[in-house]
Amino acid sequence: SALFPGNVVPKSRLDPTAQNILNQYIPASNLPGNFWQGTIPNPYNTSEYLTKIDHAISGRQRLTGSYYLTQGHNSQSPGGNIPWSTQNFDWRQQNVNLSDTLSLNPNTVNQFWMTYTRNFGGRLSTPELSLGDLGSSFNVQGTPSLPQIAVTGYFTLSQAISGPVAGTNFYSVRDQLSYTRGRHSLKFGGELSLNKDIQQTLLNNYGVFSFTGAKTANTKLGAAFSGNALADFVLGVPVTMNQDAPITAYDNFWTGALFLQDDYRIHPHLTLNLGLRYELQTPPTDPFDRESTFELGVQSQVLKGSNVPTGLLVPGDRGITRGIVSLQKLHFSPRAGLAWDPSGNGKTSIRAGAGIFYGSISGNEWNSTSNYQPFAVREQFNTVQSLTNPYGLLPGGVSPFPYNYNPASPGFIFPAAIYGMAPNFKWPYTYQFNFSVQRQIVKDFTVTAAYVGSLGRRLPFAEDLNYPFYNSTATSGNVNNRRPIEPGILSNIFSVQPVMNTAYHALQITAEKRMSSHFMVKGFYTFSKDIEDVQLDNNTTNGGAEDYRNLALERGRSDNDRRHVMVSSIIWNMDYFGKSSPLLRNVINGWELSAIVTLQSGLPFNITRGSDVNLDGNNTDRVNVVGNPYLDPHRSRSDVSNAWFSTAAFAAPAAGTDGNLGRNVLDAPGVRNVDLGIFRNFKVRERLTLQARGELTNAFNLVNLSAPNGTLSSASFGTIRTA
Repeated sequence: SALFPGNVVPKSRLDPTAQNILNQYIPASNLPGNFWQGTIPNPYNTSEYLTKIDHAISGRQRLTGSYYLTQGHNSQSPGGNIPWSTQNFDWRQQNVNLSDTLSLNPNTVNQFWMTYTRNFGGRLSTPELSLGDLGSSFNVQGTPSLPQIAVTGYFTLSQAISGPVAGTNFYSVRDQLSYTRGRHSLKFGGELSLNKDIQQTLLNNYGVFSFTGAKTANTKLGAAFSGNALADFVLGVPVTMNQDAPITAYDNFWTGALFLQDDYRIHPHLTLNLGLRYELQTPPTDPFDRESTFELGVQSQVLKGSNVPTGLLVPGDRGITRGIVSLQKLHFSPRAGLAWDPSGNGKTSIRAGAGIFYGSISGNEWNSTSNYQPFAVREQFNTVQSLTNPYGLLPGGVSPFPYNYNPASPGFIFPAAIYGMAPNFKWPYTYQFNFSVQRQIVKDFTVTAAYVGSLGRRLPFAEDLNYPFYNSTATSGNVNNRRPIEPGILSNIFSVQPVMNTAYHALQITAEKRMSSHFMVKGFYTFSKDIEDVQLDNNTTNGGAEDYRNLALERGRSDNDRRHVMVSSIIWNMDYFGKSSPLLRNVINGWELSAIVTLQSGLPFNITRGSDVNLDGNNTDRVNVVGNPYLDPHRSRSDVSNAWFSTAAFAAPAAGTDGNLGRNVLDAPGVRNVDLGIFRNFKVRERLTLQARGELTNAFNLVNLSAPNGTLSSASFGTIRTA
């Protein structure tokens, strides 16, 4: 509206690629308010096979071998609010296990295991079309797929990263010697494993385009000319474009451990469990040395060429090993626990335990460094000419793809984004502890109450060391010129730091009635809270942040934090008519009914602005809270088009500022589900039984609603449109 008085866009200015997308892929609304509603299928097919062989060599030695295979296919939408693309998953996992159990004497048993796991799969999107097939000069490298296009407040054509081949070969050996003497039951041994990861990923080769209204806005004309995302789209002028080059990443790493445990029965009613574990994990390495790190002001001696950015270092540079970080040799993990029967009659038990547990980094996380320059490209372009001519503003006006890595003369696309592990990176670890009291109320009924805690320390998170400053001349197009380190040359500098913490605390209550009078029931209830410093429930270490200079704003509830969870299982054996008439005995008697009931509170979600308010190049900005967002919990919810929360409680922050709303403050709807089963065994003859069985998933067809729309600028803000 700022560009075209009368709110009319001249036909000559309409972007032809945008018009093709509107005409071919955007469905007409079928609900009041210009909404579209439909059903997207999600077929899931899987098969499993298991073979197991036990062989007793002698009375003292037994060999066991097993082979397990699972494979399947799944098709699903990658998200968004209208149909666009389909992701097709195929996977195949094989497990081979061999074990040898040898009784050396009545007090000593040795167990040896060998394991091989091969887990590979892939996912590709259909249709295999790129933006270039829709009228654009967009150039895709690798298997094509439709782009991801987000038009704030209107529609999202979602896409997800494909990977033709991804998986791991895992090899492991383990040996444990168990020795019993007097009050002591000792176990000690060791294990060694090798993990070989392969990730052939296309990354965001398809292109990610964001339309927020920034291009049709005119701040000089006031709030009435704040821009319109749909106008941006029909003009074909995105605020940002992201495009990546494909890469096949490899990572190999070894893990070894020694352990010792003593179960010491110091009294007939009290047993102590004391243990110590020592672990040694090598940093993952790439056979082609595509690892990197960043040290301010240090010039690489391995990467040749005058265009190599200062601070980017690779294996072979001074002090930089193949694994980037040094081998850490002091991972000692003590554990302690107790089991106590205070009354001595077996009706009450008190248990407690605590320990330190070292974690690791998956190959998928570690090899993210090979996705960035100079090995590959993960690039955000903040100045894009149009959908039809996305590279028009780049040097020469041509696509930078295909991009290929040449270590002798590495090429760079400036401003270059780089990623690497911090040289001072340390492995994460967790303090875990629990305390429980179990009481037998009557003969077949017990109740357990427990406290469970877990404190994660030194968890990895990719901080942006080159986060831009805001100033009075800031725009969405000059983000890279406002960065503190080599502005215009370097964009994001992601450094994986071991600096984040988590805290989980839970009350867990279990009640169990064992089978009696043909009836059994078991119930679990958990009341918990899970806090994390930043978003860590992610498939990589760079979960994003609203403001990298103020990460304290990110501390909040975990994405997986469900405050209340209740699960109960019931089995009813209708075996009452054994002495009744033949009709009752043969038709009704012997049937068994079972049920699993699940009730869960909702997951948390964010309220975002839908545009880059603080002008840092990331569309992750939350909003200001200006009122009470909570509505009457007893209100009618029969119409899901009604707001799930008070939309008037939120407002957009001022330009250049961060929203004051915390992360994951509100809860989505909860989950209710009942699964039922019924079966009966029919005796055909002495050694042959036929079982009739029926299972019903979500037996009562309960509808579980998805999270509401949390984008302030969306026309459906606050309403629930999916389930």
